[in-house]
Amino acid sequence: MKNFLFISIEESFFIILTAILVFGPKKIPEIARGLGEGIRYLKNAKAKIKNEIIQHNIDQSIKKKEIFDHKKKGKKNRTPYSIKRNN
Repeated sequence: MKNFLFISIEESFFIILTAILVFGPKKIPEIARGLGEGIRYLKNAKAKIKNEIIQHNIDQSIKKKEIFDHKKKGKKNRTPYSIKRNN
């Protein structure tokens, strides 16, 4: 069995006992709830940032494709090395 964060069972019980003595049994659920909300907030923020980066990359690739297609269409109408002369 792998130890969580390399902490043994005895050390985990000692940490829990110390937390109960310091904060009291009534305060620990509130602290745990606050930590859970904080972790959930960070996960949501991470997902939003990741989605924005992906959307930005998609938008950039679409713009590059449009520019490439526009340049490609513009070259079809011209003969190579032609000079436009005004008569």
